[in-house]
Amino acid sequence: MEKAKDGEGSWGSPDARPSFYQIMWFANLKELQIPTKFFDGHLATEETETVALRSPCGSWDTKLEHRDGCVYLIQGWPHFVESHDLGRAEWAHFLYSGRMSFDVKIYGSNGWLKKYDQPAASAPPFASSFPFFRREIKGYNVGHKCTLVRCDSNYFSRRHMSLSKEPMVLMDTDGVSWPVTIVVTSGNHLAMSGGWKALADAHSIKKGDVCIFELVEKRVMQFHILR
Repeated sequence: MEKAKDGEGSWGSPDARPSFYQIMWFANLKELQIPTKFFDGHLATEETETVALRSPCGSWDTKLEHRDGCVYLIQGWPHFVESHDLGRAEWAHFLYSGRMSFDVKIYGSNGWLKKYDQPAASAPPFASSFPFFRREIKGYNVGHKCTLVRCDSNYFSRRHMSLSKEPMVLMDTDGVSWPVTIVVTSGNHLAMSGGWKALADAHSIKKGDVCIFELVEKRVMQFHILR
C-alpha cells in the first residue's frame, strides 16, 4: 500500500475537487450519510437520485434516500462495502466529479491508502445478491503447493467467516463440488488450501485470471472464473 499525500489524488496534485471524508463504523457499513452541507452545496439541485461510485475495482450505482432531514446512500452501498472489504475504523474519501459521480479512495485504519487488484481488462463485471469477494490470481496461487491467500478480506472475513479453520465446498459452474480448507487468522486474513490446488489444476487457472468466491450457503461457495 502507498501513503497518499494530503490533498493529493491520482488525478492531479493537488486534487481541487469538492470532497468529504467518512470514517467507517457499524452503521456506516449498512448505509452512508452524506454530510448535509455537502449535499446542499453540490447535490441538491441534481434531478437524479442515482449516485455513481468509482474506484480501481470498477463502478457502482447507489441510490439516495431522504429521511428525517438527512440524506443517505442506501441501495447499492452495501455492495460497494462488500466489494472493497471495508471495515470499521477505515475511512473513505469521496471526490466529486460532477453529475452525481464520485471517485472513492479507501484508507486503512493505519491511514495508508489501500490498493486493490484491478479486474483484468477482459473480465466482465460481476454482481450478486450473495456476499462475495474477488481475487486476481498471483503466481504463488497456482502451481506446486499453492495456497490462495486473501490478505485484504477483513470485511468479508469478519462478517461471514469464523475465526478458525473450517471446511468449505466450492461449487464450479458445472455443479462439481471441490472440498477445500479455509483458515481465518486473528488479523482477519483468509487462506484457502486443502483442495484448492486440485481445483486450480482442473480448471487451468493461471496468473492474471480473476476468481469470484460467492457465499451461497454457510459452508458453500459458488466459484467463478472471469477471463
